Amino acid sequence: MKRRAFLLSTLATPALAQAERFPDRPLRLLVPFAPGGPLDLNGRPLAEEMSRILGQTVVFENRPGANGIVAAQAVATARPDGYTLLYTTGSFIGNIVFSTVPLPYDPERDLAPVTLVNKGNGMMLVGRATLPAQNMAELVALAKSKPGGLTCAMTGIGNITHLGAEQFREYTGAELLTLVLQGTGPSITAMLADQVDLTFSTLPPADPHLRAGRLRAFGYTATHRAYSFPEVPTMQEAGYKDWELIGMAGIWTTAGVPRERILAVQRAAAEALQTPLLQRLMRESEAEPSGATPEEFAMHLSKELAMQRGIARRIGMGRQ
Repeated sequence: MKRRAFLLSTLATPALAQAERFPDRPLRLLVPFAPGGPLDLNGRPLAEEMSRILGQTVVFENRPGANGIVAAQAVATARPDGYTLLYTTGSFIGNIVFSTVPLPYDPERDLAPVTLVNKGNGMMLVGRATLPAQNMAELVALAKSKPGGLTCAMTGIGNITHLGAEQFREYTGAELLTLVLQGTGPSITAMLADQVDLTFSTLPPADPHLRAGRLRAFGYTATHRAYSFPEVPTMQEAGYKDWELIGMAGIWTTAGVPRERILAVQRAAAEALQTPLLQRLMRESEAEPSGATPEEFAMHLSKELAMQRGIARRIGMGRQ
């Protein structure tokens, strides 16, 4: 079946009359993961800055469930008035590629891209401090020595934590027993309680535990070392030549929202991302702030879709 240009068709909506005021009431920013995860750390300040810029409250609302599908469906089925927004990660693409059942919405038909919030942050492979391994080589040997492999928490099928676990299997040849939890916060809590061995995490949620020695970092999936943990090698430096995995986060809204409303939200997000607070928070999370136009974001999503389909083909999973 011939596919439409990814998510571009939803942008061709009529402009509002110049006299209409938008927004004239609070907006909702739905986040599909549990409180305490990486999207909270940047997303709550982003919502506050956007509230100031738009002159209306942007309510930050955690709506976890089904790897982001619950929140995405809520936005996909909302009134197309621009007041309901989705703030999520590349799991949006992962659900298209890896979901084994039909999605309850059409990502191309029912949702419209607003802006790319950030890109560029790698994932740190972190483990409980009690693991008898100090580096990637020892970790891989340990995983291979255990029937079924080490346990690895992930926050959903097809999101970046799942992709990291599948790349671990692909590049090291060691098995992992993956467990789905409802967010990065619960994954870290489970490791601290010695209930889970590993997870792939962005750095802000793991940072204080790594510095306190309660967790251990084994490798970073970007092409350069993490600025905040320069002593931790990249996966490529650890000997896995093609291992790269870089995250993203963006904002979507309901398809059919008038273009001027989409642009109003995009401009507010872009302005918010230029504030010293958001610039600092992005640096601390190893991310590159964006604020891209809807068209630029749609192009980025098309590239992400191609990348995740490539991973799915190599590991023999998903609807490729």
